[in-house]
Amino acid sequence: MPRRSYEAIRKQIEKLEAQARKLEEAAEQKKKQAVAQVVALMKKLGVSLDDMTGAKPRRTRAAKGAAKKRAAKKRGAKKGGPRKPVAPKFRNGKTGETWSGRGRTPRWLAALESQGKSRDDYRV
Repeated sequence: MPRRSYEAIRKQIEKLEAQARKLEEAAEQKKKQAVAQVVALMKKLGVSLDDMTGAKPRRTRAAKGAAKKRAAKKRGAKKGGPRKPVAPKFRNGKTGETWSGRGRTPRWLAALESQGKSRDDYRV
């Protein structure tokens, strides 16, 4: 197997890179032509991008704010009003600590459960 010189390999690399550039340019040109055809057809038929994506028309900020207020009224929510606390469902008889049953299990209840006690024993 004859050894090729560094210069010969370098020339071959440059030749291949030039071929790759030509192929990329040809692909880019095809892409531009396809886009131009699609745009022309869309204009001819009166189709917009929103029609293509199925997007709804955009609402203004005022319309969005009004929609939020209507939704809040339907739910009966008051803007900025404090939330009612949730009633406790579990109570530690020794310390008086409570837990609503929401969120992470408190350490005191997790420790009691690890000792083999039932969560139901501490239900209020």
